[in-house]
Amino acid sequence: MFGIIPRKEKENVGFPMPRLRNEFETLYNRFFGGLPMLFEPLTEREHFWNLEVNETEKEMVVRAEIPGFEPADLNVELWKNRLTIKAEKKHVEEKKETGYEYAERRYERFVELPVEIAPAKVEATYRNGVLEVHLPKTEEAKGLRIAVK
Repeated sequence: MFGIIPRKEKENVGFPMPRLRNEFETLYNRFFGGLPMLFEPLTEREHFWNLEVNETEKEMVVRAEIPGFEPADLNVELWKNRLTIKAEKKHVEEKKETGYEYAERRYERFVELPVEIAPAKVEATYRNGVLEVHLPKTEEAKGLRIAVK
């Protein structure tokens, strides 16, 4: 009869660079016991949270996951066709048994918008760690539908 052969689960197929980097980090850690890699900062890696841009006929919608901030910590600016999202959590000093603790969080991303936006109608909401910015298009940017005869 047939022997039982263990089946290896498939890895996520996609862009190979993150997988290659993970393999390289694993090999590096096996040889050097977790020392920082060359040219890599000694601090924790920067987090890149999800940023999503959707376009409809009437508007552009930008959603950014920015957990851990308050609405007062956020700064959203529109200059020409560039939307800039900044968030900064002011430093917190807490006296611990062993000394002081200093913490600071920063987030900054920008999006180049492909169409003209009506700046007076822009709306932004922040709820449950997700910033959602609605950017209505100008009448010229919406385009003109041409009937075909």
